Amino acid sequence: MGLKKICKDNLTSKVYQQIKEAIMSGRFQPGERVPIRQLAEKMGTSTTPVREALLKLVSYGALEMKPAHPIVIPVLDKKGYLENRAIRVVNEGLAAAEAARRITKRQLSKLIKLDEEMINAAKEDRFNDSIAHNYAFHIEVCRAADMPVLLEFIEILWLRIGPSLNLLKSRALNSRPKGSSNYHQDLLQALENKDPAAARLAMEKDLVEGGETLLDYFEAQSEQSDPLKKQVE
Repeated sequence: MGLKKICKDNLTSKVYQQIKEAIMSGRFQPGERVPIRQLAEKMGTSTTPVREALLKLVSYGALEMKPAHPIVIPVLDKKGYLENRAIRVVNEGLAAAEAARRITKRQLSKLIKLDEEMINAAKEDRFNDSIAHNYAFHIEVCRAADMPVLLEFIEILWLRIGPSLNLLKSRALNSRPKGSSNYHQDLLQALENKDPAAARLAMEKDLVEGGETLLDYFEAQSEQSDPLKKQVE
């Protein structure tokens, strides 16, 4: 799960932040149980701050809680994925455009390093690290936009999509990291050139064209769950 022990100052806030980051970066699988006691042991806390953090994440749709059932990571379907992607295209596109206007040399250097780390992780078949670096790249672009409300909203979208990126591993499809890198390079060039329109376009292509592999997965799942559709075809 990628969780660490934390100190006791602002405990609930730190527990929440750490679990949130783990979900957004794909450290949890769709449908995976999120056990309160086990998380508390990993982070060296009581169950109270963990429970409070999980309830907050439930309110954002990042976790699913039903009566007499364990808390779990929701399983996204094709409809949910397309909705999430459509909203991200608009908002991450805006973030990229604003980042092109405001990004610092230090932030740009960090983005270049994150992209290199993602590429290296993909080449070395470190899939979990690859999707974590991809998440970090996107969030860093949003931070460079210097729009806190927009960043908070985009993080909620990543809470819902992050775990689903693990589905690419089960299909053994390696085109996603390579495709992302190509779009990332276009985005990095646009950011360096301070070109908002090009930055927005590169981000939109990364999310739509770069996300086709994941969409293929959801379409395949949809066909398997709809035998009538298969008969018609």
